[in-house]
Amino acid sequence: MLDSEFRFKIVEEKFGSDLSYTLLDSDTGEFVTILPSLGGAINRMGLRKDNELIEILDGYADEEDVQKNLTTSFKGSNLFPFPNRIRDGKYSFVEQAYQLPLNFPQESNSIHGLVYDKQFRVVDKEDGEIGCLIIIEYSPKESKGYPFNCLFKVVYALKEGTGFECRIKVSNLMDRSIPVGHGWHPYFTARTEKIDDLWLQFPSKTTLEVDKQNIPTGKKEPYHEFNRLTRIGDTKLDNCFELKDDERIAEINILNKDMDFGFTIWQETGKYKYNFLQVYTPPHRKSIAIEPMTCAPDAFNNKDGLIVLGPFESFYAVCGIKHTLS
Repeated sequence: MLDSEFRFKIVEEKFGSDLSYTLLDSDTGEFVTILPSLGGAINRMGLRKDNELIEILDGYADEEDVQKNLTTSFKGSNLFPFPNRIRDGKYSFVEQAYQLPLNFPQESNSIHGLVYDKQFRVVDKEDGEIGCLIIIEYSPKESKGYPFNCLFKVVYALKEGTGFECRIKVSNLMDRSIPVGHGWHPYFTARTEKIDDLWLQFPSKTTLEVDKQNIPTGKKEPYHEFNRLTRIGDTKLDNCFELKDDERIAEINILNKDMDFGFTIWQETGKYKYNFLQVYTPPHRKSIAIEPMTCAPDAFNNKDGLIVLGPFESFYAVCGIKHTLS
């Protein structure tokens, strides 16, 4: 792939015992690296600032890093068929009770879905002069906790002018309804030692109150602190926000003012789209998780944003990253 004649190309490289796929703009050097062996995780991304390429994702350095930290950090993971948490791993759907694996025992919760450590199949790759893309897919194996047959497909694209795009399609392959949700779990940096020195903006309407298990109580409070670009400082966040519904595209901006360098995470809102946002500041404060989600935590129980796909129905949703416009 390295000898492709096109400006935008897919580059295959070894990542431990598996392969990574990098979407590369050979003119600017900007890139995004995907790990199909980790549920299609987005592991690295570089954006150009003048004559310098700046990496903006806090991903995994190598396979050892993955083995040590995957199940506590979930860096860049696809969160499917549910994002965030399910209380005690229990839920009911159509009067049938189910038990998911408790993969977050410190909270007695199921967390971040079932595919973050699964091998996705590469369906197609395409180089091009104005963009490139890779298509991956996975069909969860039926289990007692989630006995629903569906197909999860992701198209990752890098395009001239518009940057990186992640488009998902979830298809119900059954003759009965199924519950689904999706989220994405990247950690962002912008060339600062601590996120305290970064500026953040996102269009929140409310924040969801949670209990000791980090499960929503049902109470929502107005939250507007970062509706304008605001220095993060010592703010601690592990909150789910319901986004304003007055625009089809919600934009989250991160800015390093000292470098005059910033970028925008954007997510499509509306029916069956990314109407929620989880923001998490980890204790090390070297990066910040910005997580587009189609539903609230514990949506399999509280139904807040839950997508119920009818027989053989599909839904689409899209989010992405681009340079912040001056």
